[in-house]
Amino acid sequence: MRILVVDDDDTNRLVVRLLMEQRGHEIIEASSGQIALDTLLVEAVDLVFMDLSMPVMDGFETVRRFRLSTKNARQIPIIALTAHTTQEDRRRCFEAGMNGLIAKPLNVTSVDTVMALVREQGAPDAPRLA
Repeated sequence: MRILVVDDDDTNRLVVRLLMEQRGHEIIEASSGQIALDTLLVEAVDLVFMDLSMPVMDGFETVRRFRLSTKNARQIPIIALTAHTTQEDRRRCFEAGMNGLIAKPLNVTSVDTVMALVREQGAPDAPRLA
């Protein structure tokens, strides 16, 4: 899979990159919401891992804008990567158009589980992932 990793923290992007590359995935990185939007307009990706807490444009706003940008925007699963995992945070993620959420710090098992669900469900309006 081609995966876009969006996070303003270099170390967080590196951790996801190493984890995903070990599993044979190709990684594209974006360090801000605007860079992510620009990237999504020109790059074909199969999945997005989106940090929620970024300066200027947070993950919620980035996803809202992307989902409204083109008719194909609904087809790409977007998974939030965040330390904020309350029920309210989950609700906000799904309202913004995200398909799931993985808690930071990343747990290999949860990442593998979500990747398997993304492969299985694939469809843009598939059931949301935990």
